[in-house]
Amino acid sequence: MLISHRKQFIFTKTKKTAGTSVESYFELYCMPDGEWEQVHARDEYVSEAGIIGYRGSSRSAAKWYHHMSAASIRDLIGREIWDSYYKFTVIRNPFDKLVSGFYMDEKIRRNYTQLQRLKSSAKRLMGKGRPIDRTTGRSEVERFRSWLRHGGAIHDRDKYLIDGVECVDYIIRYEALNGGIRHVCERLAIPFEPERIPQFKKGMRPHTIPVRDYFDAESEAIVRKLYAWEIERCGYELPG
Repeated sequence: MLISHRKQFIFTKTKKTAGTSVESYFELYCMPDGEWEQVHARDEYVSEAGIIGYRGSSRSAAKWYHHMSAASIRDLIGREIWDSYYKFTVIRNPFDKLVSGFYMDEKIRRNYTQLQRLKSSAKRLMGKGRPIDRTTGRSEVERFRSWLRHGGAIHDRDKYLIDGVECVDYIIRYEALNGGIRHVCERLAIPFEPERIPQFKKGMRPHTIPVRDYFDAESEAIVRKLYAWEIERCGYELPG
């Protein structure tokens, strides 16, 4: 998450939406001139110029952190700043986003320590544990559908809704990231420099299987129910 006092904006960070790339692009304006340098992970940063949420593998004791809810940001920064600053976020087609989320969880599972594997197996026998630990199937598609049935999901609605009401001024669409960043830059009167947009976390999933092929009628219905707001708001459909 970002708060820029220099340019008076707030960015709420969603998951699996190139959020770190967007953070990296705009965090320049959350620091005094000449201080910024591009990094992937970052400690919590607070100054008169702005705030950058902790960005790493553990939240630690950070007051500000990268996937904070919009309500938490508002309550900490205060209503006056929240109401007056320009607020934006990124949303991604949930069908595509969930496939990406599944492969992220698969990568985490494959990197379990021996102890984590034992605990995972024990929880699975008891019908407990994370969705990825209870996932079954031989093929990637079968495992993805099983993951969904066991509750696999990415919950981000608290980054752009407060009490069920949309609370940001603009939504960048992941599918048109550069155009969305350009729009925000124009709104904030800052230069649009596409060559500065980094590409973090690429290669997390293979792209040999079309997104549509991951879904059968049951799994499609699960996504349409879970993400009804996003689908209606942005007009998303299952990619062809």
